[in-house]
Amino acid sequence: MSLACPAGVAATPFDPPTTDRPPPALTTADLDLAPPPPLDVPSLDGLTVPVVLNGPVRDFLSFFQGRGRGIYAAWYARMGAYAPLMVPVLERHGLPPELIYVCMIESGFNPDAVSKAAAVGPWQFLRNTGRSFGLRYDDWVDGRRDPIRATEAAARYFKQMYTRFGSWPLVLAAYNAGDGAVGRAIRRTSSNDFWTLVERGVLPTEATRYVPKIMAAIVIGQNPARYGFGGVVPDSPLAFTEVAVPGKTALSELARRADVPTATLAQLNPELRRGYTPPDGQDYALRVPPEAAERLTASLAQRPPRGQVFVEHSVRFGERLRDIAKAYGTRRRTLRQLNELSDGEEPVAGQVLVVPKPDRAPAHPLDGELLVVLDHDVEFAPTGKQRIFFPVRRRYSVGEVAAFFGVTPGQIGMWNAVDPAVPLQRGMVLRLYVSPSFPQARALLASPSQVTVVEPNTEAASNALTHARQPRPPSTRRVEYTVKAGDGLGKIARRFGVSVPALRAENGMPRDVVIAPGDVLWVPANRTPRAKGKARRTATKREARGRTGYTVKSGDSLGKIARKFGVDLDALRRRNGMRRSARIYPGQRLIIP
Repeated sequence: MSLACPAGVAATPFDPPTTDRPPPALTTADLDLAPPPPLDVPSLDGLTVPVVLNGPVRDFLSFFQGRGRGIYAAWYARMGAYAPLMVPVLERHGLPPELIYVCMIESGFNPDAVSKAAAVGPWQFLRNTGRSFGLRYDDWVDGRRDPIRATEAAARYFKQMYTRFGSWPLVLAAYNAGDGAVGRAIRRTSSNDFWTLVERGVLPTEATRYVPKIMAAIVIGQNPARYGFGGVVPDSPLAFTEVAVPGKTALSELARRADVPTATLAQLNPELRRGYTPPDGQDYALRVPPEAAERLTASLAQRPPRGQVFVEHSVRFGERLRDIAKAYGTRRRTLRQLNELSDGEEPVAGQVLVVPKPDRAPAHPLDGELLVVLDHDVEFAPTGKQRIFFPVRRRYSVGEVAAFFGVTPGQIGMWNAVDPAVPLQRGMVLRLYVSPSFPQARALLASPSQVTVVEPNTEAASNALTHARQPRPPSTRRVEYTVKAGDGLGKIARRFGVSVPALRAENGMPRDVVIAPGDVLWVPANRTPRAKGKARRTATKREARGRTGYTVKSGDSLGKIARKFGVDLDALRRRNGMRRSARIYPGQRLIIP
């Protein structure tokens, strides 16, 4: 099995010309005796890896000075951060320090590099190969991304391959194509000279390009200024101190305690896949900047972290990442990091996600939302079927939904007056009739009490659909309220801090409907938790001094409200606990500072 592949950053598309037949290898002595070559010949003294300046190597030298100049410059700059960590490892194993350029070509010194063949990390190990050389891989740690431990593994591989082949060019070819491919090439030709194997075409094509590419990188690295890279400023070496920290702790919390950016800890500990130290019951040796080690150690001693407990969540059909984050009281960014989801990527139905366990039971993702179903005045009662409501949270085809629920596209079209050939849009709510044995827990469904049924093409339907499209704060909950004597819609709306149109929309009520005692209404109340302790006492004092409240109206904006009351916009946000990106909605109650 191949250890590495034509991977990572090294796979940047380029195809410099190569000669059909490389000239004989030149040694340093040959260069001294030969007539002056067409290109200026650098000094190759002191190299353990035998570098030759034949056609393929010169082709890559030209490439790195031309179209690939930016690539090499970026790699060479990044090498400044990682070479001081890696070269001592190679030398401790008695290996040539030039092997650092293998890492350059493999990944450009990028711990997060991933190839098409799933090789990962600066040295581009496959999972099984990395494990065979001692690299940890589990749900929480991927040792292939650790620049030091991965270099240890690469060093053991280099030693093993050199013991077998006794030639550094063959070792480099084996690193790319696998020792099996190199061994077969040697047996087919009875030659153990790399350039002879290239000439006879018995090596994989990528390996024949890979070795001269590394040799060219080595040549430039011996004297960067000679090849136009003298102005490249190497990155500062990574410096760190290891601190034993508890498991199950978020890097963000450790960064806060150490008073460093979370990104700094992530850069020093790229092997932590989920942004947490592993929950294996043992302390973890975390790398932190030297100046922050004492602060972190003191903070951990003063107040040990609580530690996060994780649970598994099976994704339901129709469920989005934002729904899961809302249910568990966490952030989408946290879920992406925990489950290695890229930006914009959504989990698929049936996928099991790791989520932080909340202090309370997970909420239903649909709690507080206004879900509108249009009643087309047609009753369906399929024999032996049960009615369910499916809110469309992302773009689906009718066929996708039909296949999951075991019905036909035509039936969905008939039950909901939709065109089976047209994609469903987010915000729609479908009425479906499924078998009683259908496992409803596998889909994100709305209960009948969460659905507002309205007649199509009516004022009530228009009002309900308009309010359903408006964003709601996460603290909104649908509260069941029984009308009492003397109640009116205005009085109920003021009591809960909502608008009358919102109250009508929630219940699918036209303007001419009159409520009576005993009627049950759904109210979209903003149930923000009350402050406790000192914060509550402070709030009570403010209330005693008096404060101005304002109910948001249609067309309002925070800036408009701030100007109306002559207050600072940021002060208005802070007073209401709102982020800069927060939106307001009609009926929302604001406190004016």
